[in-house]
Amino acid sequence: MNIFVRIGGGLLGAALVSGGLMASAAAKDPYPVDTVTMIVPYAPGGSGDIVGRIVADELGKKFDATFVVENVGGGSGTIGAERAARGAADGSILLLAGNAIITTAPHLSDVGFDPIADLKAVANVSEAPRALVASKSLPVNNFEEFVAYAKEHPGELNYGSVGVGSTGHIATVDMLRAVGIEANHIPYSGAAQVVQAVLSGDIQFMLDAAAFAQVKQGTVTPLAVPGIERLPEYPDIPSLGELGFESIRGTGLQMVMAPAGTPAEVLAAVEAALKASSETEEFKETLRRANVNPRFISSEELSQALKEEYDHYSTLLTEMGVKK
Repeated sequence: MNIFVRIGGGLLGAALVSGGLMASAAAKDPYPVDTVTMIVPYAPGGSGDIVGRIVADELGKKFDATFVVENVGGGSGTIGAERAARGAADGSILLLAGNAIITTAPHLSDVGFDPIADLKAVANVSEAPRALVASKSLPVNNFEEFVAYAKEHPGELNYGSVGVGSTGHIATVDMLRAVGIEANHIPYSGAAQVVQAVLSGDIQFMLDAAAFAQVKQGTVTPLAVPGIERLPEYPDIPSLGELGFESIRGTGLQMVMAPAGTPAEVLAAVEAALKASSETEEFKETLRRANVNPRFISSEELSQALKEEYDHYSTLLTEMGVKK
């Protein structure tokens, strides 16, 4: 049994053991509740679910509390996020969220909560990058040739995504506008269908995480990856940042959040624990095996980035004519 008393805004845990001895130096850090629910707003088995379980397991190793994953799918992740936003602000509720839930989804539907005001960013742990690839049927070998070809054939190229307003759709429109080319959007029911359309030449390019499998097989032409730097595992693919397009967003973040009002010292302790884990090769490798890239972002930096991305997509979706 653990007893917690608040001293000067901090938490002090006294472990009661036989004979009144203190816990050993290997004891876990104190935590204000016995059980923490890590809400994962996706169905079991997907990338977000796997990352959520990795994070919950890691926090369970560091704190004197039990971390339990609860899958709350639906609404493109917003149903689970709303439950977290309305949850108890005492450290018993955490959320593993993708950035699209916070920065894109609220502009597409009434999500029932304010993603900026009702949730507090704790830390980002990983990212799921996307790749811009072209069909082998398109006579281009790199990004520069792709842009030149698209400008010579305005409105003739087609690209696919998993639906209007999806992350892939919005990211592609973001890229097209920044680069200054025109293309037609073809929505599909799933990523597998988009990939098949690229392979068959029914569409000429796509921007999606699902493209990486085809890059490895050499069945598509890799053009670029969104972001500032190249991906370490794909060093031959240039980043859009180095090509002069730093503002294009297209990376899926996986972050830990908590209900607004959760005690600052609890949030700081969780952030510090995640930062320490993110510096270990064991944790990084575990994330890589889940097909995501380790990427720690502090609470302060993440909060600012989410606000900027939220505003960016508000403007972009308005310009696209996409309404709730």
